[in-house]
Amino acid sequence: MSIKVISLDMFQTLVNLDRSTMGMWSAILGDDYSEDQANSYQAWLLEHYYDIAGQVRGDGQFLLTKEIYRQCFTRLFATHNIRFEPEQALDILVREHKQAELYEETGDFIRYILGKYQVCIVSDTDQDMLPVFYTRYPIRLFASETYKSYKNDHSNRLFQQLTAHYNVQPAEIIHIGDTASDVLGAKRAGIQACWLNRLTAPWTLGNHTDPDFIIQNLNDARAFL
Repeated sequence: MSIKVISLDMFQTLVNLDRSTMGMWSAILGDDYSEDQANSYQAWLLEHYYDIAGQVRGDGQFLLTKEIYRQCFTRLFATHNIRFEPEQALDILVREHKQAELYEETGDFIRYILGKYQVCIVSDTDQDMLPVFYTRYPIRLFASETYKSYKNDHSNRLFQQLTAHYNVQPAEIIHIGDTASDVLGAKRAGIQACWLNRLTAPWTLGNHTDPDFIIQNLNDARAFL
């Protein structure tokens, strides 16, 4: 079945958060900043994020991404005695997300697929955290904030809404993203899943959940589009 719609994740797919993350921790830690320290704190922050988000999903509830991160910063700062206001840290995180840089191939890839397909972005992030570059293109946004659903949560509403909006068969859509939720949520909805594996990590979730395609950068997808 031919592809009619391409769905794209945002962060670590179209834009690179790595430098933005270092900028965030530099602002928070000030004179105590080092790259090693920032990497450690970021890893702990993400542990808290997955823990809180997992609890929310397990309870069948929904929280804005900003609220989850607010709780993460509160936990992290208390545990490591970081004297910084969680609300101020959240403001910095939102700013850095909005200013995240495009990957080198993003612009060319978007222009390439827009000439052949309908294109949308599916993101678990609040709308005011998203970079605005996509508004220059005819790209529809499906954000978790709008649908009160995350990728691959109990309802999988984000991907269901995507299919309903375009009125196509799920197999006529391909979703490209960098996380397990991108792959698992898409496949649950019958959508073709392409795992963007920039770090060439192994897929460890079992054969029955294998991505339909695996690429290392967006331009690799041109081979099957």
